[in-house]
Amino acid sequence: MKTCLVNTDNLNKSKARSTDNFVLLVISGCISLGIFPFVILRVLQEDYAHAAMNAVAVFITFVLFLHAYITKKSDLTRTGLALLTVIVMTGTIFLKGAQNIHWVYPALTTTFFLLRPKFAATLTLTFLLVVLAMIWQESSPLFLLTFSITATATFLFCYAFSNRMRQQAQFLEQLATTDPLTETGNRRKLEEKLLEITQRIKRNDQLSCSLVIFDIDYFKQVNDQHGHACGDEVLKRFASVIKTRIRVTDSLYRLGGEEFVLILEDTKLFEAKSVAKQLAFEIEQTQWHLKDLRITTSAGIAEYETGESTYEWLERADEALYKAKSSGRNKCRASNENVA
Repeated sequence: MKTCLVNTDNLNKSKARSTDNFVLLVISGCISLGIFPFVILRVLQEDYAHAAMNAVAVFITFVLFLHAYITKKSDLTRTGLALLTVIVMTGTIFLKGAQNIHWVYPALTTTFFLLRPKFAATLTLTFLLVVLAMIWQESSPLFLLTFSITATATFLFCYAFSNRMRQQAQFLEQLATTDPLTETGNRRKLEEKLLEITQRIKRNDQLSCSLVIFDIDYFKQVNDQHGHACGDEVLKRFASVIKTRIRVTDSLYRLGGEEFVLILEDTKLFEAKSVAKQLAFEIEQTQWHLKDLRITTSAGIAEYETGESTYEWLERADEALYKAKSSGRNKCRASNENVA
């Protein structure tokens, strides 16, 4: 029976804007619209230095907005907004004095929201030291002490909260993209990886990549004769054997049931078939938790061809797998051959 495959090209065609990217668009857009009235106000007040700084901030923020909107990428916009926030706040305090010190607190929270905790901590700590140096002469000891305590408390809270949220996000991401039984990538992670590879090859057709679909032979009989707990142990051991024998640049995913997909980057078809045969031999020679248990695997191999969709790539490998199973199992077939 042929594998049911998801057409991952729907993701490629829609390429829906991420929540993270949408939030950055809202932030950058609001900053541009929010600062613009101050440009006019400063000009009317003949405060040209402050007006020029605000005008530059509006321009840069709008450019970052366009970049996030057009490319749907967030890293440059995040870094740019954080740096701009710190620079503008520093400039404001330098031009207007300690009475604008309250802008430090939103600058701290914004920077930690936009950047990784360690990078944000380094940037904001430098920012606070510069601000203290600027207001040192014009402020009373009590004011400096009050500011130092409140700014430090805000800094520590932002760092702790940002670090906690990032750890939680990484944990949730792992749950969403990892098969809990075999600890391999799941179908969603596979789809993301395939899209990443095909886009990379479309930019540089000199690159190559092959994938192998493995199917554990007669796995239903294992469940029927020895129970599902035994079947789970076979799946975990199967994945472990393959993961310990592939390169760090290769990646293994559980497609569903007893089927796994191995992605071999920078690997031609004939090389991928050689790897698949070696892994199939290792599986056949593996000692399982039951002495009378013998496990073999069939494999279908396909190299990505420029211009095809991820679905077509997977489909060719699946057809090769079907031929391997039809010809007696425990065989490896490439997509371009009819004989093992």
